[in-house]
Amino acid sequence: MHKENIKVYPEACVECLSCQLICSLTYQDRFVPERAYIQIDPRIDTHDVVKIRFTEDCVKECSLCVRYCVFEALGKV
Repeated sequence: MHKENIKVYPEACVECLSCQLICSLTYQDRFVPERAYIQIDPRIDTHDVVKIRFTEDCVKECSLCVRYCVFEALGKV
């Protein structure tokens, strides 16, 4: 599921999980990437592209994941 105001550039993702960490800290009060509203499905091999998806609970106006993605794998529309 993609959010309307967030553009995803999966080829730029290095799987640092910064987006998941800030999301889980903000909404779960702790660093638990598995409970973040943005999920990064890891590459199986080095030629694969990362899959970035958002859960139904994502607050699309928040955009913290975009702000904390230093590799520009996420952007504002």
